[in-house]
Amino acid sequence: MNLAGTLAAALASRSTRSGGCRRWACCLVVLVVGAAAAAGQRLDVDEVLFRASQAILDFEKVFSNVVTEEMYGQRVVDPSGKVRRERKLVSDFLLVRPPGADSWFGFRDVLQVDGKQVRDRQKRLSRLFLESPDDALEQAARVAKESARYNIGGISRNINLPTMALAILHPMNQYRFYFEKAGEETVEGTMAWVIRFVEHRRPTLVRAGRGDVFARGTVWVDPEGGHLLRSELFVGDANSPVRSRSMVEYRLDEEMGFWLPTRMEEVYDRPGRTRSPVIEGVADYSNFRRFEVQVDEIIEVPR
Repeated sequence: MNLAGTLAAALASRSTRSGGCRRWACCLVVLVVGAAAAAGQRLDVDEVLFRASQAILDFEKVFSNVVTEEMYGQRVVDPSGKVRRERKLVSDFLLVRPPGADSWFGFRDVLQVDGKQVRDRQKRLSRLFLESPDDALEQAARVAKESARYNIGGISRNINLPTMALAILHPMNQYRFYFEKAGEETVEGTMAWVIRFVEHRRPTLVRAGRGDVFARGTVWVDPEGGHLLRSELFVGDANSPVRSRSMVEYRLDEEMGFWLPTRMEEVYDRPGRTRSPVIEGVADYSNFRRFEVQVDEIIEVPR
């Protein structure tokens, strides 16, 4: 399972969203003006999604060009529940929005595998954007691909990123999904709207080879500030060769002043193979730190 991820989907959407996105943008303007004219009116899903899209843009300003330490445990589990194999990864996870790019991209650089150092802490990813901005994205993609080979379980994947749901709520991607309110819950002491989503546009955010793989799931959103508090994402279904489920928890980082991903839990399986093992993963994020990309040239995002 492959993520042309926020990367390929964001780029593909440039050519497909021209009419739809402009109409959506116009609708957003009407919603904002209408909300201002009708103070006290009950919120609807469109208004909350608009606030979420603006929070994502604010998130990019705060969280772009930030590296976090990721402690990532994976295990392969038999249908009987027996653990066949385990792996512990320590990585730098980078979220960056290069100059000239419409969105941000996530990359993982593995530093340790099962307690053994695979390379020293050279801050390789962040240095790419500081020292080689002209081809930094391509080099970072190669680093991420290299790091993906440490995944266990026999399922090729690079969608195991804590930022997938953020891509869904991004204003350039919302038009790909149907949204509906499913209820209200309290998350970390904050009242949240529970909003379900189903992807309906091609090309999909996630692709397996050359085929589309539709996503669905739920986001828990603060209706006042639009902050994402929790997400559950399903990629693929019972007819897919591989499907996945991931849950991401967010917490308010006092230093950064924003809700940042703190834990990701995921499961991968092969629905057509009843006796095949399941891959489980849990990743924790800490030590968020910012670096600055200061370049004048525009980076051409690879297609």
